Amino acid sequence: VEGARYEGVLRFATPVRAADGTLMGVAVISLDHRHLMEFTQHITPTDERYVVFPSYQSGNYAFMFDHEGWIITHPKYWDIRGLDREGRLVPPYSADSPPEAVKRGLIPYNLLHAGFVHPNYPVVARNVLKGEIGVVDVTNVGGSRKIMAYSPIFYNGSNRAGKAVFGGITIGADVKNFHQPALTTSAVIRQEVTTFMQQTWLLILVTVIVICLSAYRLSHSITSPLLRLIDGTKEMARGNLATMVKVDTGDEVGELADSFNAMARELDHRRARLMRSLEALRRSRREIMRERNFKATIFENVETGILTLDQNARVTSINGPACAILNISDASEQKPLGEVLAAWPELTEALDGAPAPENSKRWSQYVRMERLGKALTFRLALLPLDVPKNWGRILTVEELTERVNMREQMARMERLVSLGRLSAGLAHEIRNPLTGISILLDEMHDRLLDRRADQELLQRALQEIERLEGLVTELLSFAGTSRLVLREGDLESVLNDILLLIQKQCERCGVHLVKELEQGLPAFGMDAAKLKQAFFNLLTNAMDAMPEGGTLSVTARTEADQVIVAIQDSGEGIPAERIPLIFEPFYTSKGEGTGLGLAITHNIISDHGGRIEVKSRPAEGTLFTVYFPLSGPDSLGAVR
Repeated sequence: VEGARYEGVLRFATPVRAADGTLMGVAVISLDHRHLMEFTQHITPTDERYVVFPSYQSGNYAFMFDHEGWIITHPKYWDIRGLDREGRLVPPYSADSPPEAVKRGLIPYNLLHAGFVHPNYPVVARNVLKGEIGVVDVTNVGGSRKIMAYSPIFYNGSNRAGKAVFGGITIGADVKNFHQPALTTSAVIRQEVTTFMQQTWLLILVTVIVICLSAYRLSHSITSPLLRLIDGTKEMARGNLATMVKVDTGDEVGELADSFNAMARELDHRRARLMRSLEALRRSRREIMRERNFKATIFENVETGILTLDQNARVTSINGPACAILNISDASEQKPLGEVLAAWPELTEALDGAPAPENSKRWSQYVRMERLGKALTFRLALLPLDVPKNWGRILTVEELTERVNMREQMARMERLVSLGRLSAGLAHEIRNPLTGISILLDEMHDRLLDRRADQELLQRALQEIERLEGLVTELLSFAGTSRLVLREGDLESVLNDILLLIQKQCERCGVHLVKELEQGLPAFGMDAAKLKQAFFNLLTNAMDAMPEGGTLSVTARTEADQVIVAIQDSGEGIPAERIPLIFEPFYTSKGEGTGLGLAITHNIISDHGGRIEVKSRPAEGTLFTVYFPLSGPDSLGAVR
């Protein structure tokens, strides 16, 4: 429920001695943590009393700790004492604990060191060690205010007289959830009972006074009507407001009875009206709750992040998608917008250029930024919030990185298609004249046997034509004139063949080649010849980036449903502003070559349904990472 199961074992040990005190051995009993958790994890202080697994966020749970203050059972497994992979005790959670370690759940919890969370935690631990029980108010790490009861766990110490304290056990309940419904209900009931009793006793008092005065003035002949009137009053006091007193006399007693009956009818009528009003209020409340739940459902399930702002630019509400996009953990408290966006200065800077709150115009803007080496694209929009006498607004946040990247990829593909068509046409048109010129120059070279200087000029011209033919060949390759045939193949064999070819070249250039290929890489649909060409281009570029020697690392591994190949060099690196251009045709930073190698490599990997990523920093080397999906771009044997 709370992540990976804690695999700890708790061991209890005691010495075994002979009658004369000689140590004979040690008795040890071990209890795995899963069974130890059974003592606390099913208990809750709510009406249900028992649960399968308690909710840490609710604050209603129990936990156990030992005599050193370490947590040994808790709904959050990462609060439990443990050792790292080196066998060292992990230090407890403190005010100086690294936030990234706390977020990853690597910091255990010790009550004696938790005073910075709430001062009552060390108090509980010290009182338990004294053998005391009690109740305290605390606030846990999640911000939940709780009432927590605690008690020590005693055992018969082997080397001590009397009982010793093993540790303690606690159970807590959220204060707000625990007290508020009872206090609210109690106040309402108390107010209603007080009002009803005051009205009832006032009515009884008035009636008794009237009866006493009438009895004093009237003769004994009206005793029976008065008794009936008293009985009716008592019946009304018991809550039967529809009670009627029948008196046939026409004197003052009869008038009193008529007044009493009129009062009873009026009270009964008012009670009926009150019940109808109450029922109408209940229906209205149900309608309001239904509408609120409907709007809340839409607010929380729309994919766009939504924040509502008041006239002072304070965030009054924020939905779940916005919390996920902006990585906000606590959205319950109203905060200024600048504080909510503190981790996103680029968004704050973009919002500074938005129109003033009193301006009801809509505003939107795309914001680009970089996080953890990745380029992100956000779209911000400000909409007026239609609330009377309030300049509030709605801020929407959309994370459009994938959509923008896809759009740029499509634009690049369209440019490459157009360029490929142009290159194919130019290559075909240029190749035939080049062939004729080469034949003519070769013939002229043979005729000038006695003119050595002219032959050298013709020889250089032929070499330049050969270079031009090589460019035409690369243009045709880039234009995709060859067909891609996918057959099930072994990527490990492809890499081994390429590495064998360049191994001698690496030795001559002083480049140390490191190969780490995972055994048994899964087979998938591939064109082995094309992949060798793509990897050869990447490896030769890496060696060119290390003219003074260095380290060239090639790794291959399987991750989830894809095969990942990483090629890393320790060369001069690529400036950040040039990285988006390296896969563009005819772009080169070597001062020589056609600039088509990486463009062809990119096309080959894309045709295999894969993708290639590059990370580089000047003077720190470059890392090319290639991802191949195991499902393949098409079914096995497809031809492209």
